Amino acid sequence: MVRPPTPSTRGILAFACLLVAMLWARDSLGQDTANEQYVAAGIYETGLTAALPEDAVCPEIASGFADAFNRSGRPRGAYAQWALHAGTDFALSDGTPIVAIADGKVVARGSDEPGSEPGNFVTIEHPHLPGAISSNYVHLSAFNVDKGQSVKQGQVIGFVGRTGNGVTFSHLHLNIYGRQVVRVGKGRLRYRHDFLQVLSRDMTPIDPVKKRMQKVTVAYMDQYGRVHPANAKVIWPFVCERSTE
Repeated sequence: MVRPPTPSTRGILAFACLLVAMLWARDSLGQDTANEQYVAAGIYETGLTAALPEDAVCPEIASGFADAFNRSGRPRGAYAQWALHAGTDFALSDGTPIVAIADGKVVARGSDEPGSEPGNFVTIEHPHLPGAISSNYVHLSAFNVDKGQSVKQGQVIGFVGRTGNGVTFSHLHLNIYGRQVVRVGKGRLRYRHDFLQVLSRDMTPIDPVKKRMQKVTVAYMDQYGRVHPANAKVIWPFVCERSTE
């Protein structure tokens, strides 16, 4: 025969249930707060995808904006400071030339140092683009520009590498900065934009719930130095091989 719980047992069970509820509420609140912080920092899925050109071969995106997992499927929060990807990755071999996505001025150039998370990087300010954004090219193997230098769209500014703390493969990590600085977790982060939104030329704020669900036509520079379409203000950060046929 099963004995009914004694008053002391009922008290223990009630306390245990209360503790579980408190822990669940704490975790839920923490997750909600984290989500709010990421949204405030601009890091959330936009719904945008790249429509690569049919007449040229362009390097593809290896890891997209706001991805929660890396290329191997491992959750980013398990090894990285940020649980969501704050930029766009292009996996290419060491030494692949990287080009400026738009006209601008080099406002920062950092060198790889022991324990440095970004490694070698170049930051270009684009005051003529909507939002006065900056593009930040990370994990470079070498530089091709100096701080204070003006650059033209399509100009080689550096080369793909794997510099930086914990970097496991050669790639370009491209950040698009806004002006605002936001707290995320225990750190502070420059506001980020999805590169594909900048490429779309529509910087209207995207609802993090509804998203935009749009294929963005990729503008690019070919191996002959021509931009397609010719009036594009922002291009792919690598030269694309256009068919001569």
